[in-house]
Amino acid sequence: MTNRGKYKHYIEIFEITKSQTKNRLGEYDEVEVSKGHVFANIETRVGGLLTGRPADTVMTSVTHKITWDYNNFPVILPDKNIIKYQGHTFKVNYSLDDGFKHEELQVFVTEKI
Repeated sequence: MTNRGKYKHYIEIFEITKSQTKNRLGEYDEVEVSKGHVFANIETRVGGLLTGRPADTVMTSVTHKITWDYNNFPVILPDKNIIKYQGHTFKVNYSLDDGFKHEELQVFVTEKI
């Protein structure tokens, strides 16, 4: 049983898709389409947490861990989704359903600046 009271940040999840119209170069632009809102917990992963790791690990670029109830939004993909919270945009690195319990989804992200 997870502590649902810790989910206090209202985040928005977007899907990146190709637009229907071509730009002046003849390419389809990418657009962000809102796919849902969830209450989540946001934890920072910067500073001393990254020291001592090999330089080629995915963790070196992770800035935050965002968790929410698994059933609220169970599938999030690195190349397809982004997360926004209070003017901050986060790129999804990977997600984890710890122990395949389907209780809480942990999403490791990098803040886009």
